[in-house]
Amino acid sequence: MPRKKRTAIKGSDPAYTSDFSQPLPTHKVAEQAEPIPSPKVPSTQPVKPQKSEPKAKAEPASKPTPKPIVKAAQPAAKPDVGEKREIALSAAVKVEQNEKLTALEAKGISAKDAITLAGRRAVEQFEPKAAFVEKTDTERMPMRQGYKSTKRIPAAMLDQLRQEHDPLGLSSDGAMMRGQFEPLFWSCLDAVIEELNSKY
Repeated sequence: MPRKKRTAIKGSDPAYTSDFSQPLPTHKVAEQAEPIPSPKVPSTQPVKPQKSEPKAKAEPASKPTPKPIVKAAQPAAKPDVGEKREIALSAAVKVEQNEKLTALEAKGISAKDAITLAGRRAVEQFEPKAAFVEKTDTERMPMRQGYKSTKRIPAAMLDQLRQEHDPLGLSSDGAMMRGQFEPLFWSCLDAVIEELNSKY
């Protein structure tokens, strides 16, 4: 069987090339270059310079005058009275005083309040002494109707009283002071009863 002959290509197509080093033609529309604005010509009129107002000179800040340093007055040193010991103070109400307290309760005044008021006054006024005072033989009510409180007493005074009058240490510190405190309480209670009777 005879072979077909190749079709002979005649002429040349300018859009076709076998040289790949050259850029291929495109059908894009060429972009138009934007017009370059012309530079503005400066005006020939002279510009008047603005006058700047002179700034006021800042006055130098006056330095505050230093205040004199005043030292706080130190409290006067208290004299050393030695070590103190807190003791229990107790005092019973006398029988005759209890009768007066009963009369006050009939007026609506509590006997317990009168005893408490008298006891506080006695504790404030009480100044213990180094002399031992025996407990007086007086008719007293039970201690549940009496007054009890505490007070700080110089320890050296208590030790001296115990050494002289209680060498075996059988009595309490409060017992060593009861002979001094109880008569003071009685006088304060009499004064309170009299004041309440005068008011009510």
